[in-house]
Amino acid sequence: MRRIGVFTGTRAEYGLLRPVLEALERSSGVEPRLIVGGTHLSQRHGATLRDIEADGRGADARVVAPLAGDDGRSVAADMAATLAGAAEAYVALGLDAVMVLGDRTEVLAAAAAAVPLRLPILHLEGGHRTAGAVDDAIRHAVTKLAALHFTSAEPYRRRILQMGEAPERVFTVGSTAIDNLLAFGKSTPADIQPLAGLDLSNGFLLSTFHPETLGERTPADQIEVFLRGLTSVTDRPILITQPNADAGAGRVRAALAAFADARPNQVRLVESLGARGYAAALTACDVVVGNSSSGVTEAPAAGVPSVNVGARQEGRVKPPSVIDCALDPEAIRAALTRALTPEAKAAARAQPAVLGDGRAGARIVEILEQTDLADLARKPFVDRD
Repeated sequence: MRRIGVFTGTRAEYGLLRPVLEALERSSGVEPRLIVGGTHLSQRHGATLRDIEADGRGADARVVAPLAGDDGRSVAADMAATLAGAAEAYVALGLDAVMVLGDRTEVLAAAAAAVPLRLPILHLEGGHRTAGAVDDAIRHAVTKLAALHFTSAEPYRRRILQMGEAPERVFTVGSTAIDNLLAFGKSTPADIQPLAGLDLSNGFLLSTFHPETLGERTPADQIEVFLRGLTSVTDRPILITQPNADAGAGRVRAALAAFADARPNQVRLVESLGARGYAAALTACDVVVGNSSSGVTEAPAAGVPSVNVGARQEGRVKPPSVIDCALDPEAIRAALTRALTPEAKAAARAQPAVLGDGRAGARIVEILEQTDLADLARKPFVDRD
């Protein structure tokens, strides 16, 4: 059995890794070793290791980072601690490869730790563009470190090839988010009501807003503008999940808390819903609004309209049900009005799937079972005319 270390540092990333972990656990040729770090181990961010344990999984290794602040210097310190801790974990677990997903700062640190150990890196969800966040540069940096690439759509595969990666090492498998949606099934507002503690019988909005880390406005200004737009919704509840531990997230959290405290009968703010809870809320809500990747990935797959605010997700593949709007109160109000129409809801349900058929996790493991991991560390660079 070949051992693959699977690194996770956030609730959202773990949710996307679940289908791959399940397929690895069924495999007779490769087996996972789960390495847990980042906000999973932070009480201040919901201690979401408990969500992993609720799935019947434990951490084979823990990588603790300070998470002392949300400024750039603190994030860099967290990356340094993650790099050092991940290297120790990789050696202790006797790994043959390391799997990472996405574009978070802790993912870059976890990937960098594998390089001097000559462990091949398996990267999921490369090739995207998110012009409004530093994640864009991080994602492409991980691509250049990685030996195998598993993308969710063909345009992303083509972008990775433009970066000099060998075609036989880049696979379009679909998004594991679709795997989760099919596995969990659809929910109703009544299913979500116990989580929200609000009357959801007339429908509700699901919202997440992360700092736009390359934006010209400060995070405090960004969230103030966003919430001014959100105040246009007066006829239904709003369920809000907290942002990631990005630079500037503290200001966003404070503003969200004040917004929820001022509207106790309409707004519920939660740290994390967990993978199942979030999927349930997403499939039951009327509209997803904010700047999370779930608004351009999971929401369209669930047939739910979404309002994508600002530039954070600029560059991703977006089906027609995603309504882009500027980070401006009036633009947000107009987009929400449009998204809440019966026509928008019907169009979202009718649009074809663009990010796979729900077998991404199985495809990834099938490829790994047929791959000689020992030959992956030496990467070719393919020049293109």
